Amino acid sequence: METKNNEIKIKKLPYSCLSSAEIIKVFEGNGIVEVESMQKAPFSLSNRFVRLSGTEYLDKKTGEIKKYNKKAKTRNESPNELRKTFKALRRLINYNFCAGNNEKHITLTYGKLQKDYKQVNSDFRQWWRKIKKHFPSLEYICVIEYQASGSIHLHVLVKDIDNEDLPLDKTILNKTWKHGFSKVTDITNVSNIGAYFSARFTDIDLKEDIQNENASKLILKGARLKLYKTGQKIFTTSRGIVRNKGHTVTQEELEEITRGAKLVFAGSKIITKLDSKGNEYVINRITYEQFNKNEMEE
Repeated sequence: METKNNEIKIKKLPYSCLSSAEIIKVFEGNGIVEVESMQKAPFSLSNRFVRLSGTEYLDKKTGEIKKYNKKAKTRNESPNELRKTFKALRRLINYNFCAGNNEKHITLTYGKLQKDYKQVNSDFRQWWRKIKKHFPSLEYICVIEYQASGSIHLHVLVKDIDNEDLPLDKTILNKTWKHGFSKVTDITNVSNIGAYFSARFTDIDLKEDIQNENASKLILKGARLKLYKTGQKIFTTSRGIVRNKGHTVTQEELEEITRGAKLVFAGSKIITKLDSKGNEYVINRITYEQFNKNEMEE
């Protein structure tokens, strides 16, 4: 039986500290420190693969011509892509928002079923132009969220970068959003804003989405992801939102950065590969740790 050569797999494992790491990358934002450590530095594959067409590429190492994987129809069929998307969203929120008086969480919904992704984006852009007339120095992170019915609504985190307060209230929302219902809330009592908001965008709360007060609370883990089509952006941002690219550090520098901070999550994974005989071997070990400086160790 023929074995797929060069097949790479990622396996999650219970957390285990690396004895040594060639790469330690840190992402910091408003008290949250995320650490990704790799036992071996990843090597660049940019010169190994050559694109031949929209469906085929050349592997220069083996001389083989291979076909690209079939494009996923929905975002949940591409777990690696989704993992990167929500990780980027979490880091982006933590890097730009800190639950200040100049920040708000806005929800924009439709009065009737709305499944047209392009129309929703158009409606949002029109609303944003109106709201900027009231608050010229406003910036946003907007997350498109599907309900269980397939209808779309928007969650928008906004921040006035030039002022300490943001007097954006329901009256202004009612004047600027005419497609259904709107809600504005302060962001308070949240020590990890990124985790708080990004976690809810994958699961479906049937009681909340169907709005049936008699229904028992039922959370469908990861169900919302099936509703996103490939090519649809889960979130968008304004130009003033700053990207968190992270930076590499030494072990000594990491210890100084995280000193006293509470470790709130830790996990490990290995990356394996199959040789020509079908034997599996480990090519890298990776750990992930998240520290919260807002919750210092006693």
